[in-house]
Amino acid sequence: MESIAELFEKREYYHAFQPICHLPERKRIGYEVLLRSKAGVNPEILFQLAKERKKLRELDTQSLHYALSTFFHQSTKKDRDLLFVNIFPSTITDLSFPLFIEEVSREYSPYLEQIVLEINESIMEGEVWHDPIFKERIADLKERGFLIALDDVGEGMNTFRKIVDISPDYIKIDRFFSHELSTSTDKQETVKLFVEFCQNDSQLILEGVEEEEDFVCASLLGVVIGQGYLFGKPGSLLDD
Repeated sequence: MESIAELFEKREYYHAFQPICHLPERKRIGYEVLLRSKAGVNPEILFQLAKERKKLRELDTQSLHYALSTFFHQSTKKDRDLLFVNIFPSTITDLSFPLFIEEVSREYSPYLEQIVLEINESIMEGEVWHDPIFKERIADLKERGFLIALDDVGEGMNTFRKIVDISPDYIKIDRFFSHELSTSTDKQETVKLFVEFCQNDSQLILEGVEEEEDFVCASLLGVVIGQGYLFGKPGSLLDD
């Protein structure tokens, strides 16, 4: 059976890059890297299958490794842009993670402060958040210079407790809140709450911005960073 690394080398798995922009001028600050498969399998299903087959850590770390290699060794974006890379909590608490992250830190030492590790509030990993090792590993990542983002905020349970626990540099609120934001007073109030919450320690990113009117509304509410099809669809770095 082929290893995950071999599947990346054969391009069975690959990455797409989606711009993340500063509002309201739409100036790019970086990209989120998104895992794709040549077979067209939904990434959520891909990760679920990997978890069931006890391959999630391998898929997660190999995906991170190849994303960093593509971005910092093979592109011209590395001098200025942030790279947001998804990682599961269980990967961070795995016994092999310290050695892996030590190797990453050595290889990409000039760029650590441009690497944003996005931690998802995935329901299937809810128990990991209560592991003391998780918070210790997050603290170590920050000491090394990595930035931390909490992804899909507003979708999971105990959101604000998680924000307090890990003090992320970025808080990405779920695309649910950007859809028809301009016509929903309830969503506007919620987004405004997050804007106020993020004034001191974290930077807020609104995901899923697709319509011009929702972009304008988000800007008026004080959102300063956005991501979505309005700013660019996921693609290769050469497409940008």
